[in-house]
Amino acid sequence: MRRPAASALFVGLLLAACGDDSTVVTGATEGDGETSTSTTGATSETTGSGLCVDDAQCEDDNPCTANRCAGNGECLVEAVVSNACRPQIIVDYPPRGSTLKGTPGTPVVTVSGQVLGPAGGITELTLNGAPLEIDGEGKFTHDVLATPGGNILDFNAVDVLGSTRRRVQSFLWSTEYRQPEVPGEQMVPEGLAFYLSQAALDDGDNSAPADDIASVLGIALANFDIAALLDPKTPITSTAGYDVYLTKMTFGSTKVGLQGTDGGLFLSAALKDVVGDLKFDCTTPACILLGGDGTGGLKIDTIEVQADTMIWVDAQGQVVVTVLSSETTLKADDVDIWSNNAWTNFLLGIIKPFIMNGIVNDIVTQLDTTIETQLGPALATALNTLEVNALFELPELGGGGTKIPVNLVTEFADTIFNDGVAPPDPSPPQGGKIVQKGGGYFTMDVTPHKNEGVPSRVGCGSSDEVLTLPMAAEVEIGLADDMINQVLYGAWRGGLLEFEVPPELAESASVKVNNFLASGMLAPTASDCKDPKLLLATIGDLRFDASLVVLDKPMTFTAFTSMVVRLEIAAEGKSISIGIPEVVDIRTELNANEDNMIEAESLIASQLEKGLIDTVIMALGGGGLGGIDLPEIDLSAQLGLEPGTAVLSMTAEGASRQPGTTVISAHF
Repeated sequence: MRRPAASALFVGLLLAACGDDSTVVTGATEGDGETSTSTTGATSETTGSGLCVDDAQCEDDNPCTANRCAGNGECLVEAVVSNACRPQIIVDYPPRGSTLKGTPGTPVVTVSGQVLGPAGGITELTLNGAPLEIDGEGKFTHDVLATPGGNILDFNAVDVLGSTRRRVQSFLWSTEYRQPEVPGEQMVPEGLAFYLSQAALDDGDNSAPADDIASVLGIALANFDIAALLDPKTPITSTAGYDVYLTKMTFGSTKVGLQGTDGGLFLSAALKDVVGDLKFDCTTPACILLGGDGTGGLKIDTIEVQADTMIWVDAQGQVVVTVLSSETTLKADDVDIWSNNAWTNFLLGIIKPFIMNGIVNDIVTQLDTTIETQLGPALATALNTLEVNALFELPELGGGGTKIPVNLVTEFADTIFNDGVAPPDPSPPQGGKIVQKGGGYFTMDVTPHKNEGVPSRVGCGSSDEVLTLPMAAEVEIGLADDMINQVLYGAWRGGLLEFEVPPELAESASVKVNNFLASGMLAPTASDCKDPKLLLATIGDLRFDASLVVLDKPMTFTAFTSMVVRLEIAAEGKSISIGIPEVVDIRTELNANEDNMIEAESLIASQLEKGLIDTVIMALGGGGLGGIDLPEIDLSAQLGLEPGTAVLSMTAEGASRQPGTTVISAHF
């Protein structure tokens, strides 16, 4: 992207500055080793009781003023434009780019420092637009209300000659920090969560395609091999001169049911419309006289086995489904047996107990085994599939095409299932919540800056942090701001804000770039504590060091930019995207080292800010920070089925905000 060239106004200012023949004084440096700058103005006044006749009569012995006698006999006093003469703002606390740890319930940072006026007294000092009181030595102390995450301090000073100075710096604040470096350590306890409503568990319809977890388990039950329970060559009973064989058995359909209960799920497996063929084989002369061989059949409307399950997370961070005691739902009257010959009808009452205690009991036993060995483990696999791990590849802001990889790692922490009725009172809706710990981890450590790490939201500084889900949609995915900040921290550690600024950011026909380096002192940090309706991220103390040639004159400067951007977490289709679509606020302190370039600072700072806004939005907007693919439940391999047979896909519908959490609404 090509940035616009410097304007004619910029060139005019530079020409004026280069022609300045006022006294030049070596630039002063603050206690932290940084040279502060801004643009000063000029004033005119008459001194003395009479009219002047020469310049000597106007001399006030102030090295920061240029005095001369005007033609009308008035003394004119003009401010000397130099780093040494401008106001100096020294901040003793907090240091630039600091991470501050506070006390819960007391989000106050005491800012202290001193403002000096080499040219004369300071007439105005403000912090974030509010006036600061200073004592006779220019010292100040002021309590700032901090919020968890990023905070910006914007100082502006004015002296008696109208000269100004600006200082912009940032800090992170929280009552606790995490410093994720080794995957699995320093995770956010409630970094991510899934809510599964009763409709997501089981909407009562097992028909294809699968649109709930019960349906995908039903695909497994549909492969129930009832024929394996038969031996058509072995009679189920021999009585009254007949060997009775069950030669064939099929079922019309299956149904798996899941109902939320306190602590787990109520699981049922049913075979419907079970039909079998009977053969009555006459083995004695007496039965031949009664009519000989016969055929018949049996029909069972439904055979259902039900079991309670307990769902929990083990020490290895895996969801475990334990099947508890099972119960069979089958009445003797549900079994219908018939014969096609009147002479064998007398056998029906005799063989029914053998059928009930034989083949029907075998089916029930096998269904019970299927719940324990197939459906229970398949349910556990389905829930474990909801673990979200992703590789974020963020672009390097210098535009060189380098990607910065950050690993998002999650681990199951807790499961909470409810039946929807009291207790507890009030009860959450019927369904389940699956909570995961989450952390973001850099793969390469690039930034030279070290600090306390990622500030926790901690209930906006006053309480424990809780991931909140409204539990109103079929499926909800909650992403905690603290976990997103770990990803941003990993990107910062990996060099997201360490780059060479593209020359087109400042280069033009009159401006050439020798070098232009950026270094972010703080990780981008998101928070909704300043505005509950928005997730805003602060990028604080982004330092720029530049060496330019402007109209054949050298210019070097140091600038510090702090900005607030809107962080957008959007969801559509099968993925969640994270990006920066807008810069909400940007503030820059730019310090020219050469006195004759001071009056160009504001224009250069403005051009720098515009280019930086364009760069951030172009590189990180529209999902530029990366994304997460929604999990897909595929039980095909586990169930021994063809690939793609037992699959349940998740589709996102949109995103909304809860305190400290982005909530993605979705459905199966």
